Amino acid sequence: MVSFVPCRFAVNSTEDQGPDPISALLRGARTFREREYGGGATLMRRLSSGQQPRVLMIACADSRVDPALIFDARPGDLLMVRQAANLVPPPGDERIGSAVMSAVELGLKALRIPNLIVCGHSHCAGVRTALERAAGNIQPEDSRLHDWTAVAEPACREVIAEHGGASSDELACHAEQRSILKSLENLRAHTWLRDLEAAGEVTLHGWWFDIATGHLWIADPETGEFAPASYRQT
Repeated sequence: MVSFVPCRFAVNSTEDQGPDPISALLRGARTFREREYGGGATLMRRLSSGQQPRVLMIACADSRVDPALIFDARPGDLLMVRQAANLVPPPGDERIGSAVMSAVELGLKALRIPNLIVCGHSHCAGVRTALERAAGNIQPEDSRLHDWTAVAEPACREVIAEHGGASSDELACHAEQRSILKSLENLRAHTWLRDLEAAGEVTLHGWWFDIATGHLWIADPETGEFAPASYRQT
């Protein structure tokens, strides 16, 4: 059973967003080039000859949860797969699952990355939509987004069965965490990936980030229960 983590919901503020986001991005590109390519900087020049990331992360496309910022990662550290609700479909539906698994194959087969993390987060609109559909509160729409988030519905149905008396916010937290575990389960349904894990060539992790507090929660590999991360100095 997945442990419950309280959520605090808030409306996004746009007060700090400048009037011209494209100009802001162009200024950022200039700053990046000056910092990473100017003077004696050599990281990006080294990376131009190839990459050797040690972590493959499947994360959400949500603008509030940029893994590079949250985990203070540098270019070359993370091979990222980002899409709505950080989902991995089960094998069998190549129409919706091929993009995710092609990136997973790149990371694990071609680059031999030893760690794969499925990283979810609080306040996830994609999971909440799947939860509302699983509860029968809204009808499915004929859209690619609804086709995709339907991948989370099995996890949502399990949560509803186990925690049907909980509030909608509590159910959402449970569903966000359970969908992470389901994605790990779907990854292991691929024989070649399961063989890599059994051989000790890759380790799978489930993480959940709380936007409101900044705390990271990690799934126990045996029980699936989420607990606060233990931050170790290295």
